[in-house]
Amino acid sequence: MTLSLRQMTPSLGAEITGVDVANLDNQEFDAIYDSFNQHSVVVIRDQNITPEQHADFSRRFGKLMVHVLKDDLLEGQPEIYRLSNKIENGVPQGRPNAGQYWHSDLTYEEVPSKGSVMYAMEVPDAGGDTLFAHTAASYDALSEPMKAFLSDKTAIHDFRHAYETFSKRIPGTMPISEEVFAARPPVEHPVIRIHPETQRQCLFVNPGFTVRIKELSYDESDAILGYLYGHMVKPQFFYRHNWRANDLVLWDNRSLMHCAVGDYGPEKTRHMHRTTIMDSDAKK
Repeated sequence: MTLSLRQMTPSLGAEITGVDVANLDNQEFDAIYDSFNQHSVVVIRDQNITPEQHADFSRRFGKLMVHVLKDDLLEGQPEIYRLSNKIENGVPQGRPNAGQYWHSDLTYEEVPSKGSVMYAMEVPDAGGDTLFAHTAASYDALSEPMKAFLSDKTAIHDFRHAYETFSKRIPGTMPISEEVFAARPPVEHPVIRIHPETQRQCLFVNPGFTVRIKELSYDESDAILGYLYGHMVKPQFFYRHNWRANDLVLWDNRSLMHCAVGDYGPEKTRHMHRTTIMDSDAKK
C-alpha cells in the first residue's frame, strides 16, 4: 500500500488512505503525525483494528488518559472510552448521546489533552456526523484589539458544566454521580494557548466545559464567550465528518473544538471507541 493524503478544507482536515495503523513503519507514522499538526483532523479510512491495536497506535502520540466515567471504559483496556447507544443483553455498551454540544475533550483536566483517536465500529446509515471547528484559524481572524483584550485572560473549566448545561437535557442521558463530579473540581486555563508544536495561538474556551472568564463579571463573561462561540463556528473554520464504519479519526484538542450530531435516533446504532492523549507540553 502507498500512503495517500487529501486535504478536506482550506482550514482543517485531511484524509489518509493506503495505510494500516496496526503495522505502520516510522516514515508512515511521521507522515500521519505531521498531518495531525498541520490539518488538526486526520481521517484514516478502512482500518480493521482490535482495542489493543487502537491503544498501541494512540500511545505513539503520547501517554493516554483515563476518563473519569469509569463505567464507560472498556474492560481490560481502561484507556478506551466507549461512546455507544448499543445495548447487549440489557447492558449498555457505552455512553449514549455523548458530546452532543461544542467542546474540546477533557479541558476540565488540570493537564488537558493533546488529541483524541476515535474508531467507528458501527455507524448510522445517515446522520451521526461530528463537527469540527478550528480554534487557531478563528483566533487569527479576530481583530487586534480583541486579541489584546483576551491575551491575559483566564478561563474556568468544569466537568459538571457540560452535564448541567447540555447533557442532562438530552433524552436517554445516563446520570453522573456527585462522587464523579467531586473527583474533577474546576480548573483554570489561559483563554489563549500557544500550540506547542505549530506555535499558533488558539482560542481555548468551549461551551461544554468553560464556565466563565475569571477576570470579568458574569455578565461580561457571558457576553464575550457568546461572541467567541458564535465566531468560532463560522463556516470558514469548519469541517463536518460523515462517519463510515472502520474510520479511525484523530484530532488535535489543542486547536479544535467539536460536536457530535444527535440526529439519528435510538433505533440507529452508533458504536465507537475513543482514546485520549495527554498533552505532555501543557503547563501543569
